[in-house]
Amino acid sequence: MADVVGVLVAVIALAVSVWSVLYLARQTRAAAEQTGISNAVASVTANDMALRALREVHLLMLERPGSRAYFYAGKPLPERPGERDERDEITTIAELLADVLSSGLVVHEKVPDSTSAEPWTEYSRHILAQSPVVRDLVRDHPGWWPPLVPLLPPD
Repeated sequence: MADVVGVLVAVIALAVSVWSVLYLARQTRAAAEQTGISNAVASVTANDMALRALREVHLLMLERPGSRAYFYAGKPLPERPGERDERDEITTIAELLADVLSSGLVVHEKVPDSTSAEPWTEYSRHILAQSPVVRDLVRDHPGWWPPLVPLLPPD
């Protein structure tokens, strides 16, 4: 009789162990799915944050007709003494744009599932190639925008 009770206890213990392993596997799968969802939300949020900041810079460009050429068409900063205000405005927008680009690069690098990291890097390269003012700022102050430095075009 003791052998039968021992076998019964062993069978119950085995069944509980198998159930525990299956339950743990189910919980692990649910946690992995939740992590995937969280990463996707973080990716979308990161991209949205970067694009909102970029939108703000573009609105500043819209308020100053002709300023877009300084960032997308290779137009150099004005040098004549009477254009000092325009030079300061464009330099400030360039600093803001460099901040946005740098921040976007950092955020996309930190978010594991970001599918926008490569497009954001390419966009940053494009701005650095097309904008003498942004390019010069980053070269003059590499410690201010470290993520942009490796993306600078060769001199």
